[in-house]
Amino acid sequence: MTVLLSIVPRGTADKAGLQAVCAAAVESYTPFLGPRYGQEPVIHRGLSSPGAVLVEWPATAARHTRRKATRWASATFPGIGDELLRSSGLFGHPMELRTPVGGTYMAIAGNRQQIYAWNTVPALEAVHYGEDADYLYVSNRPLAIALAMARGEVDAVTTSDDYLAEALNFGFSMSGQTPFAGVTTIPTRSAVKISGGRLEVVEGPARPPAAIAPTEDPFQPGVAELEAALNRSTDRLLAALPETTIQLRLSGGKDSRLLLGLLRNRGVQDLHAVTQGDETSEEVMVAAQLAEMTGIRHSVVRPALSVPGSVIDSYTQSLRDGQGYFLSEAIGGPYAFADPFVVGEGYASGQWPTFKGLYQRKKSIDQADLDHEWAAHNAQILTPELNERTAQALLDWAESMPGSTPAEILYAYGRDIRASRYMQASTVVVDAYSQVFFPFADSEVTAVSDALTPYLRFSHIAMYLVMRRVWNESLAVPFARGGRFRFERDGPSEKLSGPDFAQRTATPERRPVTVLGADQMAEVPDRALIDEHLTASSRYLLECASWPRLETLLNPRFVALIRRLAAMDTEHEALMTLRTAKGRVHTRVNLSRAILADRWLSREWLRP
Repeated sequence: MTVLLSIVPRGTADKAGLQAVCAAAVESYTPFLGPRYGQEPVIHRGLSSPGAVLVEWPATAARHTRRKATRWASATFPGIGDELLRSSGLFGHPMELRTPVGGTYMAIAGNRQQIYAWNTVPALEAVHYGEDADYLYVSNRPLAIALAMARGEVDAVTTSDDYLAEALNFGFSMSGQTPFAGVTTIPTRSAVKISGGRLEVVEGPARPPAAIAPTEDPFQPGVAELEAALNRSTDRLLAALPETTIQLRLSGGKDSRLLLGLLRNRGVQDLHAVTQGDETSEEVMVAAQLAEMTGIRHSVVRPALSVPGSVIDSYTQSLRDGQGYFLSEAIGGPYAFADPFVVGEGYASGQWPTFKGLYQRKKSIDQADLDHEWAAHNAQILTPELNERTAQALLDWAESMPGSTPAEILYAYGRDIRASRYMQASTVVVDAYSQVFFPFADSEVTAVSDALTPYLRFSHIAMYLVMRRVWNESLAVPFARGGRFRFERDGPSEKLSGPDFAQRTATPERRPVTVLGADQMAEVPDRALIDEHLTASSRYLLECASWPRLETLLNPRFVALIRRLAAMDTEHEALMTLRTAKGRVHTRVNLSRAILADRWLSREWLRP
């Protein structure tokens, strides 16, 4: 990946002024880049009238920006610039690419008159934009825009209350509001157009639907195409790796199992699988068996704090690594998300397989199912007024797809929101340390997923049949905790399941493993925030400097719960008060989000 920032004057370019803004952005933003970014920033000048500048912070020596006569193109993924120039021709409105350019990236391209910026879907690397009286800004990192708009003065950066509210209720921004006031994320399938000193959000480049060949077998349409797209996506990522090492997050479930098969088939030598847990975890048992089958290194680890010695400082570090974004899975806030063995290695994970149907858990979806899903994704821990405002952001998104069925809306939510905006924070964090290696998030894979029938996605049949082709033997290995393909939920399918159904639905067997990092929390002064999460987190919140502000944002019922938990003598008492496992998990998540909100309001993360 690389970070791109385009600064475009609204009118006739003031060269000295533009140079000053560019220098301020480079000097102030560069320290926020992680250890993987050791290259000097590259500044491309005079790309488009009137005097647009493109700043490129490359993570590797690969070139990202390409020119051909008056046309130019750049992308966050290496090697894409040339392909974009060959494919795009002259720009029009809406923008069309003559041939699709696969991958996962944010792109920016233009000629003397116009600049366009767009992102692939899912939008792991999204387009963000801002504007002030003098300049228009586009980047794949909103902090870069915020610092440019503040002329490099960190104290002048204005954070967004609207983002904070959405992050507390959803864990991420539904509306497209970034952590910074005046900096916005475009809708997933849109683009930014800059022309004549004006910026507008327009329709994104049209990608033709994936062609699915008809088959006599009703279960096979799209399976060969999905396998081919996954193979090409994996090859693209391998070709771009600056380091030969790949760390695979291996849970042993369907996603990471398929990813291991794709890597195994390519003979990747320096592959190191990592599973979080201990010897009693069924995920560890399954992952150990899969690693043994492929002969790769496998480590079982306890998650490490991102700042050894302090849980609270680790929460702050997660915001610093995420450049102001909350990690969407807030319970993971204190932990080192990437934790590479070698800086710059590939970080491989099965994020997020659109070809599994995502949130469609049954064959028929109606409005009541949508309403239930929306309620499940909204914590509603804010005041009634703020709850209504954040809920409206979700409804506005759903209403932006007129004519769609409830099932189509639910699939689009998984693709355009869960696999996109939900993933942006973790993508930024991983990118600071490792090369993001998410082949399932490739735009070509997504195009095939879109073309599959809803039933083949929802039932997991398409994924299952691809796994048969990619790594048949893996389907004889059990899934953890009773996991199954949806089409086998009630038992084996006579036509599909094959002779290994009993093996993959068996109970995993324990294997000898060594757990790394088991004693790392022993000397951490505030380890109670991990060990006694409910009570210790509640006490921390009541005593933190941001509590007076947080109390005005939070629902009185949630405030009362925090006070009640803080007053309890033991964690066991708190657990018994919440009664259900689901209620305990939700409360832990909400408390973790509140701690992230305290750290976010402190602005300590804005000090690199």
